[in-house]
Amino acid sequence: MEARSSVHIGQPPEAVFDFISDPANDRAWRSHLVSSRGDITGAGDRVTHTYSYQGRTATTELEVTEYTRPERLTLAIRDPAKIRISLGCRAEDGGTRVTASIRGELPLAAKMFAGRIQREADQLVRTDLAGLKRVLETP
Repeated sequence: MEARSSVHIGQPPEAVFDFISDPANDRAWRSHLVSSRGDITGAGDRVTHTYSYQGRTATTELEVTEYTRPERLTLAIRDPAKIRISLGCRAEDGGTRVTASIRGELPLAAKMFAGRIQREADQLVRTDLAGLKRVLETP
């Protein structure tokens, strides 16, 4: 499963990267998050996310596997599924092109729902990037 989308944000790459790499900002733009705790300063750091989806709440730990300011931030979830969340920033037209992707290996029990999971992941990436654009471009 892979979901990918991008958006242009009228802010410099450094400002966008610093915002998305600060877990204190996550709730402002990530649609399913209830809370986000931790610090991101480099690869190996850990962040704890609590999220809510369809009336259920769960907590998971993410590990920073790539941190290249201001170009790329990648987080990995290992349990209950193997998932990689990558955010890339590059200068474009006086602002920043932000690309987000979610890649994951579905557990065997979830494979029968692969189509639905894919659609929901596609929607999540688009919704979160729209939220990021709104937050960073609204005075």
